[in-house]
Amino acid sequence: MNAHKTLWLALALSLTLWGCGYHLVGKGSSQLPPHLKTIAIPIFDNQSNEPALQRPFTEALRRAFITDGRLRLVNDQSKADLVMTGTLTRYSIRAVAFNNFDVAIEYWVYFGAEVKVVERVNNETYLDQTLDTRWDYVADDSVISSEASRQEALTQAYRVLSQRLVSLVNDKF
Repeated sequence: MNAHKTLWLALALSLTLWGCGYHLVGKGSSQLPPHLKTIAIPIFDNQSNEPALQRPFTEALRRAFITDGRLRLVNDQSKADLVMTGTLTRYSIRAVAFNNFDVAIEYWVYFGAEVKVVERVNNETYLDQTLDTRWDYVADDSVISSEASRQEALTQAYRVLSQRLVSLVNDKF
C-alpha cells in the first residue's frame, strides 16, 4: 500500500472514531429537571374575537407534547408535575394581496396566546410567556375552498405555536 492510500485510510479511520460531534438536541437527554415527568393541559380559555378556537388549539398542543414524548400527558391536574394553562388572546385576518379587480386573494392569519406553566411540586411558575404567530393563505372565488384554506392556515398556526411551547417547556428556548 502506498503512502497516499495509507494517509487516506488513517484519515477515514480517525474521522470514524472521533465523529464529528453532531447530535440532535432534545432527543438524547432533556433539559428538564429530573423530577418533572408529567404535564396536564386543560382546555385554554378564549378571549379572542373568534369563537371555538380553544379546543382545536389545545388538542394540537397536547398532540405536540405526546409526539415529543419527554413529558407524559395526564388528564388529572392533581397528578401532574407541570400544569399548563393559557388564554387565546389574538385572532385576526388581514388581506395582504389583491388581484386586478382589487379583490383580496391572500390573507395573513394572526394568532396569539398567553401561556403559564406551573410546577406543582414547588408551586412555582415554570414558564410565563406570550406567543404570537402568523400564517398566510390564498383565497379564490370559491367560498368553500377559501374557508378550507383559512382552516388549514389556522391548523398550521396551532402547530407552530404548539411546537414552540414544547421547546420552551422542555429545552427552555
